[in-house]
Amino acid sequence: MVCCNGIGRRAFLLLIVGSLLGFASPRRTYGFTIISEADESEIGKKADQEILERFGRYRDQQLQAYVESVGQRLLDGIGPTSFRYSFKIIDVSDVNAMALPGGYIYITRGMLAMLNSEAQLAGVLGHEIGHVTSRHAAKQLTKALGAQILSLGLMAVSPGGRENTGEWARVSAALFEHVLLGYGREAELEADELGLRTAYRAGYDPAEMVTFLNAMKMKERLEALGYHGFQGTHPETIDRVVKAETMASILIGQGGGSLEVKANEYKAHLDGLVYGAKRDNRRLKIYVAKDGDTPATVARNILGDQQLAWEVANLNGIKEATTFHEGDRVKLLPPVSRGTDGGRQLKLSPN
Repeated sequence: MVCCNGIGRRAFLLLIVGSLLGFASPRRTYGFTIISEADESEIGKKADQEILERFGRYRDQQLQAYVESVGQRLLDGIGPTSFRYSFKIIDVSDVNAMALPGGYIYITRGMLAMLNSEAQLAGVLGHEIGHVTSRHAAKQLTKALGAQILSLGLMAVSPGGRENTGEWARVSAALFEHVLLGYGREAELEADELGLRTAYRAGYDPAEMVTFLNAMKMKERLEALGYHGFQGTHPETIDRVVKAETMASILIGQGGGSLEVKANEYKAHLDGLVYGAKRDNRRLKIYVAKDGDTPATVARNILGDQQLAWEVANLNGIKEATTFHEGDRVKLLPPVSRGTDGGRQLKLSPN
């Protein structure tokens, strides 16, 4: 039940509708929700079923357990929370992560393939946790549906079967629009800051999130198109990089012990990860480097084509001039070649 602070129900609903029509300041509209945390959890629970049905869960129990362990480490640093969180990998090649109301968090296999350290994973999951703790989904639903959410939301999550199907469809449509495209520029920047703080509190180096955002910026430039349609709702990546750099510097400047990156530990979990479209039958391979290896020598000796040096460097978020140390894990994407039977086969040169 939402407290109205003495305002009558009719006046309260008029205030909501008025704010949605622009009679109240955008800041108040942005920060306001009439959905209780209990209803938020129920909405998330039902939407979770749709997410898994629509996209499918990525079937790798060890990788799933690893992602969950990093998420739990972040939650341990936060302390008691209002929601029961879950972290799930979905079988999607796009680079994305999403949060539903009530603590349901998803990361795509495409995002896992792009990340290069456990600290980066922590930053991404921390960002999504920030959406949940700030209740961005509930606020957006309130903004999108207004006073209707008082009846639609409750009807959609309550028992009743078919009579609630239409109501849930309206809630679901509004919710998924924001889940897939983002919760708005202000909300995304807020989640960035919260993600950095959460990762730092859990002992991770927040500078790794800056590294990831720079990789996103490079990806946008290479593809010469909007980053998965996010530009309408996400801030420009360069703005996110600048703000993240400032916040990371502030956090690191506070001291408080060594901060973890855990790049090798992270990459070790990615061996065999499906990469790109399933029909291409490509999987990441993890190579254990020898002292003095470079992207060029790895491309030549392991992939059989030195011209793939740039791809090796880009995939691992490093420069081509980088020299590896003994035991470093290196992500590789073996080239696909056509077999004599016309089918596609992976070809990985021996060490």
